[in-house]
Amino acid sequence: MSASLYLGADIGGTKIDTVLTDGAGEMLAHRRVPTPAQDGPVAVLDALVATLSELRALAPAGRTVAGAGIGTHGVVSHPEGSIAVASQALPGWTGTPLRQIVSERLDLPVVVDNDVNVLAYGELALGAGRGHRDLLFLTVGTGVGGAVITDGNIVRGQHGSGGEIGHAPSSAAAGLPCSCGAVGHLDSIASGTAIRRAYAEATHTGPGTSTGTLDRGPETSEIVVLATKGDPIARQVVTNAAHALGEAIGGLVSVLDPALVVVAGGMASSGSIFWDPLRNAARASTLPLLRGIDIVGSHLGAAAAARGAAALAKNETPPFTDTTETIQESSWKSVS
Repeated sequence: MSASLYLGADIGGTKIDTVLTDGAGEMLAHRRVPTPAQDGPVAVLDALVATLSELRALAPAGRTVAGAGIGTHGVVSHPEGSIAVASQALPGWTGTPLRQIVSERLDLPVVVDNDVNVLAYGELALGAGRGHRDLLFLTVGTGVGGAVITDGNIVRGQHGSGGEIGHAPSSAAAGLPCSCGAVGHLDSIASGTAIRRAYAEATHTGPGTSTGTLDRGPETSEIVVLATKGDPIARQVVTNAAHALGEAIGGLVSVLDPALVVVAGGMASSGSIFWDPLRNAARASTLPLLRGIDIVGSHLGAAAAARGAAALAKNETPPFTDTTETIQESSWKSVS
């Protein structure tokens, strides 16, 4: 077994997950700290580097940390590893040259990618996709995220936005507003937020009604429970979301011909009320040759994104010969 170890991190709006793994991806240590998002990007970087340094110090004698992988909220330019676009979940994060700063401060090679991409890579390297080279990955929670891996490589696209499945058009979402400002995207019908909104509006407790607003309605998980117990409105809303997601999966399977599809996120734990219409719609929308494709849930558990980032570090960290100029803090920290 290789003596090399790898660090992995997942930076979200509320928490930073970090891991120390061996070359086989086994987690040797795990730390989770709150993300000081409202204190700005410098504070987030300080918390990240401090936690990774703490894990690095736990490396057993004779074992060397060879690189670090970081998954982060936002669109990441590749291979530079800077944040092209981020939401106000991490204020000021847009423009942060994350890879270079962490690499300089840890004196390690570092690779940075979007959080959903590292989740997908973790499934390919360590989870449901182990042994395969081609994977379609979706995560369905507050929003719909996605990633595509072909021949073992993440499809990032020209601007780092490859795999944004939630923003593909969906006929079932016609006229519905999307979080990106457009209308008619998959996220508008299949996300947890969309399920809550559809249920609230159907029960006359949603936006635009006289009796309440979205934040007063049941949570998505509660709507799923209602659907499972036979509530007709909840069942219809969840079925509509799952069917729309399945149609999108079927189209993507026909285009990409992956080895399997992995669906993660909160909705993936919803049981047959979600999975049956999803799988049925996916197979009905897929080329006949590909209808036998496996559509499965995630196999990774705790710190999945951080573990995926560490696995990515093992295979994609660039040589530590950075020839770009050192970036001064004042040149980026005020970017919003």
